[in-house]
Amino acid sequence: MDYIITPVITEKTTLMMEKENKLTFLVDRRGRKADLKKEIEERFDVKVAHINILITKNGKKAIVKLTDNFSAEEIGGRIGIF
Repeated sequence: MDYIITPVITEKTTLMMEKENKLTFLVDRRGRKADLKKEIEERFDVKVAHINILITKNGKKAIVKLTDNFSAEEIGGRIGIF
């Protein structure tokens, strides 16, 4: 099942991408951390260090921290953020 709906692109998430090596996605509410981690690692060919989940009025967001071996900016460029 595809849990990732779309990347979240704001000034704050762009700064997180550059400084903290994190990506932010709007995800399906049924997705658990393990499901999201597996999908992100397979879809983008990266390793995930950890995931934080936020439930907001707009839906469920996942803030994904990548390991130091991978660049969030490079992944952002691949998926069309930049």
